[in-house]
Amino acid sequence: MTQSRAKVFKPVQLYSSHAYRFIEKLGCKPSDQLHFLLINDAKGKNRGFSVATELPAITLHKPFHSLERLVPQIKLFSRRNKPVNALWLNKKGYAVFMEINSRETTKDSPFKAIRAQFIDVDLNKISALCKTKEQAQQKIDSILSDPSERLQSITITQNKNGHYRLLAQRTLQRVATLKKQFINKHGDRIKDTMIVETKNGYHIYWVLQGGDISKFVPIQKALAQTFNSDPMITNLSRVMRIPGFYHMKNPGSPYMVKVKQWGREKPFTQEELIELLELKPLVTAKLRQKRRVRRVS
Repeated sequence: MTQSRAKVFKPVQLYSSHAYRFIEKLGCKPSDQLHFLLINDAKGKNRGFSVATELPAITLHKPFHSLERLVPQIKLFSRRNKPVNALWLNKKGYAVFMEINSRETTKDSPFKAIRAQFIDVDLNKISALCKTKEQAQQKIDSILSDPSERLQSITITQNKNGHYRLLAQRTLQRVATLKKQFINKHGDRIKDTMIVETKNGYHIYWVLQGGDISKFVPIQKALAQTFNSDPMITNLSRVMRIPGFYHMKNPGSPYMVKVKQWGREKPFTQEELIELLELKPLVTAKLRQKRRVRRVS
């Protein structure tokens, strides 16, 4: 049992510097307080681990100037300033996330800086919301009629409004193929970005300098629309997986989250990003929508 687990977790040595380098690449200052969230990836499969049932999510923090450079040594602090070994929790089934944007001091403080604009490209899931069960079935038939599609599961659930949520999950082989296709399709547009590879796709970061907080959400929405990525990745407080740690939704087959591409040295500006990706019409529309909502409220 011990030998088997050692083989499973061996790759951590290859990427042990990725967490620190990733955070450094985001432009974090030594005095910045980093805010982490550990979420039980395994969904209760590690029943012997009491924290999984008592604390489904664990909030941790640490100033960047004291963050260890190698993942096995990283110790984060709880709200009571108790040190916690992040990799130990990770191997017990907890995913390690970090808040990307910068707050003034504490977890509840206002945001003071935008470190990056980013997207989450999840190639594992096919999701659709249908008004009727018949529409959901038609969507399933359409998916299954695609000879290139490879699925490992399909579920339909009914929400409180009576609508039907379809969720199909692809096989690992299909996800691997789609990863290659995504890079081939968007290679020129993301060649200077920092790319984190996850089990199900990519997290892509345009590291910023001098970002306008008021433009963050409109640009996030425009990016999601442009790259057909997760539309929920728009809020200032969004947390993302940290490279150098494992994706543990399948405890029997941990996947090392890692940096695939570090990107260019010089940070982007939001204006440059908008121009490079031709986002101006989308961003302008999102800003107008935001102003209308404010006036109504």
